[in-house]
Amino acid sequence: MLHCPPLGSVVPSSPHATVVSLPTLADIEGYERKEAHVWEKISAGYPRFVRNRLVQEAAKQAAQKHQRAGELFPVVSLRSAQDLLKWAGIFNAQVDLEADWVLISLPAGPATEKLAKLIQHTGILISSRQAEAYLKNLPRQENATATGKIKSFCAPYLAEAKVENILISLSGMNAAYAAMTAINHIQKPKGKNVWIQLGWLYVDSAKILEKNTSTEHIFIKNIQELDKVEQILKEGRVAGVFAEAPNNPQLETPDIPKLRHLCDQYGAKLVLDPSAVSIATLNLLPYADILCSSLTKYAASEGDVMAGVLAVNETKPDAAQLVQEAKKIIEPLHALDAEVLARQISKMNEVLGRVNASATIIAQRLSKHPAISFVRTAETVATNENYKKLKRPDAGIGSLITIELKKEMRGVYDKLQCVKGPSFGLEFTLISPYLWLAHFDEVTTEAGRKEIKLAGLDPDLLRISIGLEPVEEIWSMLENALK
Repeated sequence: MLHCPPLGSVVPSSPHATVVSLPTLADIEGYERKEAHVWEKISAGYPRFVRNRLVQEAAKQAAQKHQRAGELFPVVSLRSAQDLLKWAGIFNAQVDLEADWVLISLPAGPATEKLAKLIQHTGILISSRQAEAYLKNLPRQENATATGKIKSFCAPYLAEAKVENILISLSGMNAAYAAMTAINHIQKPKGKNVWIQLGWLYVDSAKILEKNTSTEHIFIKNIQELDKVEQILKEGRVAGVFAEAPNNPQLETPDIPKLRHLCDQYGAKLVLDPSAVSIATLNLLPYADILCSSLTKYAASEGDVMAGVLAVNETKPDAAQLVQEAKKIIEPLHALDAEVLARQISKMNEVLGRVNASATIIAQRLSKHPAISFVRTAETVATNENYKKLKRPDAGIGSLITIELKKEMRGVYDKLQCVKGPSFGLEFTLISPYLWLAHFDEVTTEAGRKEIKLAGLDPDLLRISIGLEPVEEIWSMLENALK
C-alpha cells in the first residue's frame, strides 16, 4: 500500500537502504541547509550524499585505533585516496591503511569540504556492507563468483565488449569518473584537453568535468545543437563528448548515430550513459567508445545496494588502451554488495517490463490532467524518434516521468502519499523535486532559476519514478495530490 514514511525513515527497512524519506519541501530545505532538526532524524540515505551510520562508526573506530582526529573519510583504496588528495591540493592529510580500505583524516576547514565533494563525485566512499564487515571483524572476502554473475547478466547488452572487460564498480559515478579519466590519459598526449557536455547531465558527472583543472569544460545546453558540437570539434582539441541518453530529468535523447559520426570525424571519444532507462533498454555501446551506467537503478531494484558498470567498445580506436587505463582507475564492488546485486539483477527485466507498462499509462493520464502543463517521458519529448531508434525490441520508457505544474509545487509535493526522496528505478514509486535536491543553490536564487529555465527546465518540476504497485493505486495517489 502506498504511503509516505516519516522524515528520516529509510526505504527499504534495512541498514543498507539507499533511500531516505523527505516528506515535505521544508524537509528538503532543511536537508540541503544541514539544519539540525532535520539531520538528527537521518541515519542513512543515498550513500554518496548521506554517510551511513555504519560507515561513520567504522571511520570513528579506525580513527581511535590510529589516534587520528579532525574530519574522517573512509575510502576504498590508497590509490584513490592519493589521487583525490592531489586533485584537492591537500598535502597535510593523514592516510592510514585499515583492513581492506583507507582512512583519510585532516583538520576541518575549506580543504575538507573540497575533498568531501570530490569523494561524492567519484563515488569512492566505502559501502555500508564493507563498513559492517569491518565492525564485525569479518575476514576479507573476494567477489569473483558474484561479480561473474553480474557480468554475465550484463554481457548480452554490452556485446561490443569482452565479458572479462566489463567492469563492475562500487557506484555508477565511479564508472563515469573512470571513463573520463581513462580517456584523458589517452587524449592529453595528443593535445586534446577539451570536454563537451552535451545537454543536462547528472550533477556529479557535470561536476567532474567542471572541477578538472587540467581540462576545459564546454556545456552545450541543447542536445539537438550538433552544429555547435561540430564547430568545437573542428578545432581539434576535444578529448571527449559526454552525453546521457536519455538525459535526466529532461528525458531527451541526442541523435547518437550522428554524434558518433562527428566524434569519428574529429578524433574525439564518446561516453554515453543510459542510467535513466538502463543498459537493457537502449543499445548504446555500438555508438560509444565507453559506456558507463548506474546499476543502483533497475538492477538493484530493492534499493539497498550501490553499483555501476563500465564497458569499452572494443571495435573502436584505442580500445585496448582504454580498457587498460579504466582497470587502473575503477574501484570494484565489494564482495558483500556484489552478492546482493547478483541476486537482484536477475529480475531486472521483469521489473522493467512492469514499470514500463505502468509508466506509459500514468504518463498518458497525467498529460490530460488540468493541473499539469507539461509531461515528459523519453517517448513524448521532441527527441522521441532519436530514442526509439536506439530502443531494444520490446523495450519501453523506463520508470521516469517528469511533470511541470500549473500550480505551486510545494502544496502538491507535500500532499503526495508515497516515498519521497532521491533515486529512481526501484520497486516502489518514488517522487522528488529533482532540481531542489541536485541543484539547491540554483533553485533558491533568482539567477540560478533563470539559468535552469534557459536550459529548458522548470526549476519546480517533479520527477516521478514509477514502481511495481498496482497502476490504479499509483494514479489515485497522484490524482489526490493534484486536486
